[in-house]
Amino acid sequence: MIKASLISIIFVLTVIFIFQNQQVFLSEFNLSLDIFFYSFENEIVSNSILIIISFFIGVIICLICMGITVVQRSMKITELQKKIASIESKSQIEGK
Repeated sequence: MIKASLISIIFVLTVIFIFQNQQVFLSEFNLSLDIFFYSFENEIVSNSILIIISFFIGVIICLICMGITVVQRSMKITELQKKIASIESKSQIEGK
């Protein structure tokens, strides 16, 4: 309940911020990029498009980091399960 309330409050504050600062999101400017395999010059880009693209790049980076963490934990769990099985088998042999 508290989590849902906090998310709702953050959403409302975000909507208020966007409506009060629309001029920032609607402004446009020229963008140029020149890298080894791709280049463009004087492309008119809206600030809102850059914010959306940045958001999705952040989401992708977070998902990759979370995936790496899940794989590492899974490997550690498998390793510990093998150790537990080994210790249990040794204790059963010694217990006989």
